[in-house]
Formats: sequence, C-alpha cells, structure tokens
Amino acid sequence: MPGFLDDVFTFDDAFTLAGRLAIIGWLALILLPRWRGVSAALAGWIIPALLSLVYLVLIAVFWHDAEGGFASLDAVASLFASKPLLLAGWVHYLAFDLFLGNWILRRSQEAALPHWLMVPILFLTFLFGPAGYLAFLLLRASVLLGRDDRIARFQAKLPAWLRDLEFEPRLTAAGFAMLALALPTLLAAALDPRLFQGVNVWVKPLKFELSTAFYLLTLALFVPLTSERFRASFAGRYLIWPVIAPIVLEVLYIAWRASRAQASHYNRDNWLGQALYNAMGVGAVMFTLAAGVLAYGIARRDAAPLPPVLRLSLVIGLALTCVLGLLSGFVLANNLSGHFVGTPPALHPTIPLFGWSLAIGDLRLAHFLSLHALQIVPAFGLVLWLAMRETRAGLIALGTFSAAYLGFTAVALLAALNARPLLGLG
Repeated sequence: MPGFLDDVFTFDDAFTLAGRLAIIGWLALILLPRWRGVSAALAGWIIPALLSLVYLVLIAVFWHDAEGGFASLDAVASLFASKPLLLAGWVHYLAFDLFLGNWILRRSQEAALPHWLMVPILFLTFLFGPAGYLAFLLLRASVLLGRDDRIARFQAKLPAWLRDLEFEPRLTAAGFAMLALALPTLLAAALDPRLFQGVNVWVKPLKFELSTAFYLLTLALFVPLTSERFRASFAGRYLIWPVIAPIVLEVLYIAWRASRAQASHYNRDNWLGQALYNAMGVGAVMFTLAAGVLAYGIARRDAAPLPPVLRLSLVIGLALTCVLGLLSGFVLANNLSGHFVGTPPALHPTIPLFGWSLAIGDLRLAHFLSLHALQIVPAFGLVLWLAMRETRAGLIALGTFSAAYLGFTAVALLAALNARPLLGLG
C-alpha cells in the first residue's frame, strides 16, 4: 500500500479526489434538489458510502501504529500528526457533512421552505457543518413560529383588547430569527476576550440583532393594518423581502467582521471593504424607506379602521423614522471620522451597551432616536387613546409630543455635529 501510494497515488491526490467527489454531491443538492431523486441518491448514500469506504480502508491500514488518541486535545493532535489518519479525518468530515446536507434539504422540503433560502444554508454546512445545521434549525423554527396558525395561538393568549392584532408571517419569522441569533452572540461575547475600539467584538452584532428584531416585529405588527389591496400592490410587496433581505445580510456581515475583530462600518481598508460598506448603505436606505411606504399604506382611506389618534401616531412615527433615519444615516455615512465628531480623549467614558460618547459628539444618538420613532410615537399614541379616548385632546397632545420628539432628535444631531455629547449637556 505505501509503495502504491508513493509511486502512483499519493495522499495529496486522495485528498483532492475526495474533495471533488464531495463537491459533486453538494452541487447536486444545490442545482438538482428534486430532480428524479438524483441528488437524494448521490448526496444521501452513494457518495457518503464511497467516502466511508475510503475512510474504512485508511483506518484499517494505518490505525495499528497510530500515536495519540481521543483522551485529550494533545492526544488528538498527536493522532492527526499522521498524514494518512489526517486524511481519514478529512474524509470523515466530507462524508458526514454531505450526509447532513442531504438530511437538511429533505427536512426543508417537508417544511415547504423555499429552496433559494436553503442555498446559503447548504453552503454554510459545506464549509462549517454544525454551523449550517444550527442555521437550518433557526430558519425552520422561525418560519414555523411565524406561520398563521402559530400566530393565532399566540394571539389567543393575549389580553382581550389585543387579540385582534395580526402579524405578517414573513416579517415575524425574520424577527424571531434575529432574536435567536442573539443567543450564540451572547455566548461568543462571554468566551471571547478580544476588544475592538475598547469594546468586546461581539457587542456590535448583538446590538444590531436586537435592534433589527425589534424593527422587523414592529413592521410585522403594522403591515396587517393596511388594506389587502395595498399589500397586493408593488408598494405593499416592497415591505417584505426588500426589507428582510438587506437586514439579514447586514447583520451577518457585521457578525463576520466581528469574528475577525474588524470594522464593518467605515471600513475603507481595501476595495472589498469599501464595496461592502457601500452595499450596507444601500441596504439601510432600502429598509428605512419601508417605514415611509408603510406610513402611506396606513394613511390610506382603505386601511383598517383605527381611532384617529392611533392612526396618526402610526403615520407620524413611521414618517419620522423614514425622513430622520435617512437624514441621520446620510450624515453618519459621510462623516469621515466615523460616528464621532471630535477627538476621543484617552479616557473615554461611554453609556454602557450603547457606547455613546459622554465626552465628544456622537451621531449615533440622533440616529437611534430617528430609527425608533416608529415605536416610540405610536406607543405614546396608544397611551393617549387608553387614557383619554377624546379625539381632539388626544390629537393635540400627540401633535405636541411629535413636535417635541422631532426637536429633541434635531438638537441631538446638531449637538453631535458641534462635537457636544448628549444634546450638548454631557
């Protein structure tokens, strides 16, 4: 056997051929998911069986003089110092990850998940098997939780005056997915001591996961308040995938950069960083514009009947998020020094979790107020309706609060541009 491998077929050749064989199975899963059982046969048993045969032969021939074992990490390292056993471990990885990929695809078909959603998960499984498996579980759970029957069960447990609320299933599923991503991010933050700009590298993706989950679930609650005619229009359809796709991609990109302790925003180190940063900007414009589109949908005469103060609070909150979010985002994107205005001192006090500066101007406060107007203003409108029920007085109070909120956000932005923290009071 060694003579054959040395003279005709080396371990490196075997490594290459095993990889190519596995890739055939993965291509079948991605390109031929249902075609006459071809992918199920290739990825489900033929190629895993061939790889398993290679694995068995390698173990049978080379295990007898192996050093090390599985009792400790050092023992495993010694075991894989042997090139043929390292190859056996690689073939083991190829066989079982391909088998897992086939299992994931078949379960996704049973759950009626769109194949285009499965392609990135299959790719992730190919590269980092268990990570792809977790991503599939997350996607399937999010979709199941967001389906109409599950939402109906949730609504049945709400107080009587809240049971008429509806949730858009796809936005709900995406919101649940963002919430679920916060768990591995928290675990990573607990285990990873690395800092970026003085903050744990995982704090930023955690903030974006929570913020985008809140945003998506808010839209999921508001979209059903529009009419069926509006939801069937181009504007109504814009509120679903053109919102979900850029948000999910942005969060994943931020997490990827965090894993490398690199900047996601303001990353101009090379052409790729600049291009991806620009793409993030386009995505941010897309999902921020959705708030304005939804404001129009709720303001239409054919929208769901609502008390005037509630309807106006929704329209104002969404419109403020759209206009102020785009304005503050434009200022942020074009500030050459990043989200700070001024030079951070050596000892730089910040607000915990948010990271807003207490020493110099920080544009993120105004941006935060802008993006969350769609929750804060409607929440105030709901309190007014529950407390007053009087249309005229409620509308006056809502107008006053909205004007104050607009002024508060404008002052925060102007103070930051003048290198003053916290509305100029810090």
